Amino acid sequence: MADKMTKKDVWAEIRATLVDNFEEGDVAAYVEFIDKEIAAIDARAEKEKARRAAKKAEGDALKDAVKAAIDNADGPITAAAIADELLEEYPEVTKAKVTYRASALAKDGEVDKTKIDEDGRKVVAYAPAGTVVEDAE
Repeated sequence: MADKMTKKDVWAEIRATLVDNFEEGDVAAYVEFIDKEIAAIDARAEKEKARRAAKKAEGDALKDAVKAAIDNADGPITAAAIADELLEEYPEVTKAKVTYRASALAKDGEVDKTKIDEDGRKVVAYAPAGTVVEDAE
């Protein structure tokens, strides 16, 4: 199956069909309408792009806070402990949000990811980059 066509693609195809198969004067109003629809789609896409960039920048503040919490910890620290530590400054913080950002930091090499024993079970913990010599698995 071919790639899914977007609304913009559909409007462009309709416009091309009209322009190719009819006299310009006969379809001018339709072409003008289609051009406005395509412009509106582009404007919505730009607005969405700006909204996503703003949301990403907002999320980066939490990522920076997670990194700071890991860097300031005495040793490896769990996502739950980081979330508890950041709860006052970021009331919307959850363990899942911390885990997402800490995993991204680990993937980028900014922090180390390891496992520690906590209450008789192995849990993932994070430590400043270069401080974990061996996983405690």
